[in-house]
Amino acid sequence: MPTRKAQRLEICEPVPGLQILVQLSNTPLVRTVIAIVTHHQLAIVGFVFVTTLVFSIRENAPWLTVPKQVAIEFFSAVSQSLAALLGVLIVFLTFTSQLIAQRRYEDYYTLQIQIDQLIRLTQSLPPELSNFDKTLIALINYLVPLHLKDLPVWSTGSQVLPWDELLDNFKNEYELTQVQQQYSLATHLHQQQILLVINNMEEILERFSRLYNRILEMSRFILAIVKLSFLLGVSLVFLLLFGIIDLQRKLPDLSLPVIVSLAVWVLIALLELVLDTWFLYKNIYGSSSHYLHFFPNKKYPN
Repeated sequence: MPTRKAQRLEICEPVPGLQILVQLSNTPLVRTVIAIVTHHQLAIVGFVFVTTLVFSIRENAPWLTVPKQVAIEFFSAVSQSLAALLGVLIVFLTFTSQLIAQRRYEDYYTLQIQIDQLIRLTQSLPPELSNFDKTLIALINYLVPLHLKDLPVWSTGSQVLPWDELLDNFKNEYELTQVQQQYSLATHLHQQQILLVINNMEEILERFSRLYNRILEMSRFILAIVKLSFLLGVSLVFLLLFGIIDLQRKLPDLSLPVIVSLAVWVLIALLELVLDTWFLYKNIYGSSSHYLHFFPNKKYPN
């Protein structure tokens, strides 16, 4: 029977297909092509439509005219596929949003417990630690008014948050007293409890920031849902035009440009969805040790 360590190593073996995908996505040419396609998709779809329409009108060949039943089946298949994909995305987004909200409430409740513990430790502060009272009171006065809507707490650019400034002051005083004074065992343990509570609160606030980043990442899927919903509406409109209004009989040269353009647009939208999923995967697992073990030469921007 394999040992536990061997089982862990077996679980962490890299997937060859995923490794090939990582190497392919890191190729400069592939990244450039993907950026051009996604950023100029409207121009690409318009160019494909105009080119196909001109080619269809000039050639005027029977094989360029898509039969009515084929066009209806194409738009029906596209509509069904987009509807199924939208259902999966909506379920995923709903589940992830509920999970993030639940995690935020749990972290907020844990933060309140840590604040209460810090207040009790400050109330029972030994006389030897009287130099910490102002800093601790300032920390408590900053943390107590915080509500869930005020979190996450983060800084942009060179801005320094009050929490970071207060935390730096406390740590500087802590390091200074560790060098200059020798406390009794009870006082030393009391000081360590305060430091432990503050470290716990710092980790909770960092988790709030990470959850906020997850919310921003989920906004990519909201945009994907909007775009796929628009394409679903377009495919349903053309399904109505070709199936009921019989646009095929009135404008036979329009069938091929519409089908090709819609197919290209749907493929670009699916490519964007894959990129969004890949972006989320990298942010969640890209910095983990096992992932870096799989792909040690892979580097992503911070």
